[in-house]
Amino acid sequence: MILTAIGLLLLIVAVAGVALGIYMAVDPRTRGSGGLFAIWWVPVLAAASGVLMRDIVTFSVGIVCFVIAGAGIVLQDGKLRKAQDRDDGNVARGPGGDRHLASEKTTRENRARGSGRAAS
Repeated sequence: MILTAIGLLLLIVAVAGVALGIYMAVDPRTRGSGGLFAIWWVPVLAAASGVLMRDIVTFSVGIVCFVIAGAGIVLQDGKLRKAQDRDDGNVARGPGGDRHLASEKTTRENRARGSGRAAS
């Protein structure tokens, strides 16, 4: 009875994890991470089914796959973040690598134009 309750709880958590990953994958900003998150929870579904069937091998394989997939996601996410940081370059740079942002250019141009004018 207790093992069935644990298996059902694990199954509910796994389905919620897959659903959250699918929800994240719908948003274009988190599409890649959401897809990986949803796939990461699939082995937990297998582990939950192993608990419900009282099969230690299915449970063990599901947990091992979950841990390996989690390690892969952590490593992949770190590589993606480093690549994004390299591509973005300096945050203070504008498009095309220009040191001054468009708003800074406009302010500088307005000061240069306005220096010879009288205040109204």
